[in-house]
Amino acid sequence: MNFQPVDLLVHSSNVLMLASYSVRNMLWLRWFAVAAAITVMPYYLAQAVVLWPPVFWGAVFTVINLYQIARIYLERRPVVLSAEEQKLYDLGFHALRPREFLSLTLIGEWKTAAAGDRLLVEGDPSSSICIATEGLLDVRRGAKHLATLKPGYIIGTALAFTGNPSGVSASFAGPGRYIDWPLASLRSFLDQRPELRMTLQRLVNHDLARKLELELLASETIYPV
Repeated sequence: MNFQPVDLLVHSSNVLMLASYSVRNMLWLRWFAVAAAITVMPYYLAQAVVLWPPVFWGAVFTVINLYQIARIYLERRPVVLSAEEQKLYDLGFHALRPREFLSLTLIGEWKTAAAGDRLLVEGDPSSSICIATEGLLDVRRGAKHLATLKPGYIIGTALAFTGNPSGVSASFAGPGRYIDWPLASLRSFLDQRPELRMTLQRLVNHDLARKLELELLASETIYPV
């Protein structure tokens, strides 16, 4: 066999490819694949007749891998939350990674409430889910006071997904601030993220348990909100 020094490029490239198959980290796999493609290209270019097809496809795969590497690095950048987002995160979203949480807030709308502004209207269905970050919510059935909810409670989950009319009203006792997620946008968002859906379901279950505690403490039957 006539061995040429340039053949070392082929062997080195295949060793790098073998290394890429042995790692579990996707970032390292892509870096090894890029290194393998770049290492073997001079071999194709050094032939008496340049082997342009493998050079072309090697360049294509290198560009794709470099693009995916850039995406991985972007996704790994530290997430900086605003003061308002951090406050909401601290109210009960620690089960989510900060980047997942930020994506969730981007489909919602932050709103400022005045005293008396309602998040639920008795007898009407709910088409959105809300969480107050500032201000107290007064929950009533008719003229009867049932409970006072502090910031952090999820309002509208049971009603939004069942389509049933609300059996209670929930309004701000004073000035407040809250985030509102339209149900259609939230459904579309979660349909593309099944793992996030499961995490949010656990948060909702925890929130319902908190409301049940309020119900038992008040010895009143509070309609699900």
